[in-house]
Amino acid sequence: MPVNDLGELSDAQLAAETAEKVARPRRDPADSFVLHAPLELTARASLLPYVRPDRRDVARARLFELGRRFQGWGPAAALPTVDDRAYTDAAAAADALVRAVAQGDPDGVDAPASWLGDRVAPAQLASLLGPEVLPLLGAAAHAPIFLFHLPRVAPRGELTGRLVRPLVRELARMPDTRLRWIEDRSATHDSPAEALAEALASVRRRGRPEIGFIAPTMERIDDAETSRLLGPLVGGRDIAARSRVVLRTAARSMLLESTEFAPYIWTHCLTLPQAALGCAPSLPDPSLALAVAASHVAGFRAAFAARDLCGALPEPLEGSLDDAIEAGPDDAARVAIGADPSVRSDLIAVLVSRAAAHTDAHYVKYTLACLDAAADDPASAGLYLAAAAKLAGYWSQIEPE
Repeated sequence: MPVNDLGELSDAQLAAETAEKVARPRRDPADSFVLHAPLELTARASLLPYVRPDRRDVARARLFELGRRFQGWGPAAALPTVDDRAYTDAAAAADALVRAVAQGDPDGVDAPASWLGDRVAPAQLASLLGPEVLPLLGAAAHAPIFLFHLPRVAPRGELTGRLVRPLVRELARMPDTRLRWIEDRSATHDSPAEALAEALASVRRRGRPEIGFIAPTMERIDDAETSRLLGPLVGGRDIAARSRVVLRTAARSMLLESTEFAPYIWTHCLTLPQAALGCAPSLPDPSLALAVAASHVAGFRAAFAARDLCGALPEPLEGSLDDAIEAGPDDAARVAIGADPSVRSDLIAVLVSRAAAHTDAHYVKYTLACLDAAADDPASAGLYLAAAAKLAGYWSQIEPE
């Protein structure tokens, strides 16, 4: 379909057509675009209903372009032969998928992933795959983001569960790359949230990895030191207060650190732990999600932080958020953090519309993550909206409109 004909499609139809393209994995190992495509799709589909009218055409075109680019990226993987009777139930298919990942068999994951995608409700995927997927660092540790977002983006099946196929293929390319310290965590009690906040603030700086990818960054803190620091603090089943601490630490990192690592490090510092925590209600042991989430924040701060978390947040500034974003990240954060709650809906419309019309997948994902965090933690809404605004201000300087 030509981009000029998009007006004939509803938002849900546009997302569904894009999903059909992105659900067909590529044969070769993914680059950043291919890896992020299912996640970018869910994020753009989530934001689209809230985009201002003057930006809707551009935001919809970005979604269309995502599908077109994915379809044109290298040869597609062969379609698997899926027998309806191949698996006795969803648990059996999930077990087959997990075994194929563990064996490093990208082609072997395809049949059970397709079977699950066609037969399992989106909300079930997190409970079926989450316990095995959350500790994995393959696919840039991004699979939990997909498991977290799919159910709410497609409650009626607008997006197919077969979108899991590209992600699990990438997991199978790095089956042994995972967080291992969490296997030794022994605490079963609910520790104070304040203790976890102090631990994350005290993470020792270890310097940057030679390659700034997520797996090597997290592997540097996957050791006995992290186990001693975080292990006693992530046990138990009541993880709500400690989850808020983890995500607030991530948002403060975006606000307090320089913009040098804003687009790809401090964005992941929130999106990865938030996704793990979002899967927690589906897990038999919610503390697994908390341990993974705390590890992500600790890993990014150990490698890339230059400032202490106890620093003062930006001073509020009155004014138009659109103008402040054009002025740069500092002014944008100050206007957002000081905005009266009565005008937050207007502020959110600005942030959503700018992100949805932008080309960068991390910008889109991070904006959605901040809005989700603000909704889940109203007491810190200003913190998350300021973090989103700072990133918007960063991109306004890099790619002026």
